[in-house]
Amino acid sequence: MPDRTHRYQVSLLWTGSGEHDGASRQAHHQRSYELHCTGRPVIDGSASPAFRGDSQKWNPEKLLLGALCADHQLWFIHLCTAMGIGILSYADHAEGILEEFEDGSFSFTQVILRPHAALSTAHDVQQVIDLHHDAAMRSCIARSVRFPVSCEPRVTSAQ
Repeated sequence: MPDRTHRYQVSLLWTGSGEHDGASRQAHHQRSYELHCTGRPVIDGSASPAFRGDSQKWNPEKLLLGALCADHQLWFIHLCTAMGIGILSYADHAEGILEEFEDGSFSFTQVILRPHAALSTAHDVQQVIDLHHDAAMRSCIARSVRFPVSCEPRVTSAQ
């Protein structure tokens, strides 16, 4: 049983338009939406361009990748701080593989995180890479998805 429970809430508002007479084809409906959360900026979203969405807006697939990157980064920075390891910069370039199945459904089959951390002081690079793997094991987002999330970290250390 969990020691603590945290609840998160967002609201979605469809901002698209289109005919909706029951006979309209799906292609005629705009796929735009807004994500709302009290006290936060609105996120404008749409389907992926591959699914007739707006390429200028966030799509669910990229939001999922962003959530995985952010959760990993937050854990990694926390673990580095606890070990007294200073970070100068951090960036991640994640990639997700979404596959279509014979029945027309889709599923992510893999996500690869490619974080790069630049350290402010000299440290054992392997120890810091190990912290990336610890962060991956602690990420609540990565632990909640049903596809593998791998991590290919790169670390540069001050000399």
